Amino acid sequence: MWMLMFLPDSLLYFFVVCTIVLGIAAFAVGTFIKYFPPLMPYEKVLKIGGAVLTVLGIYFYGGYSVEMEWREKVRELEAKVALAEEQSKTANAQIETKIVEKTKVIHDLQVVYKEKIVEVAKTIDAQCVVAPEAIDILNEAAKTPGASK
Repeated sequence: MWMLMFLPDSLLYFFVVCTIVLGIAAFAVGTFIKYFPPLMPYEKVLKIGGAVLTVLGIYFYGGYSVEMEWREKVRELEAKVALAEEQSKTANAQIETKIVEKTKVIHDLQVVYKEKIVEVAKTIDAQCVVAPEAIDILNEAAKTPGASK
């Protein structure tokens, strides 16, 4: 059955309709063969073969209908996937923009705190006692970026 997906819809439909028509034709010829005496030995073969082909054709038509439904579902899902991919690209672009902005804010804050530490370093005495200003700057730097603005 998996090979059906490689066949075009029109070819499948043609095969199914030909099977049904050939089965009906064979059954009809088998029914009216009594008017052609030389073909009388083939009466039962044509009737049985025509009936089998007709039933087989109707069975194939049911399978064809199911195949077309699945192909339609696949088309619908492919359209949904394409839409989701487009939305994903948009969302990824927005996320990347936010990440770049946050990275810039963090970098800018790091530069500011480094400059503050350099300024406070001048006030640290020779005994290596840490000035309270340095502790305040380090605590402020440890806060969430953007919260100290």
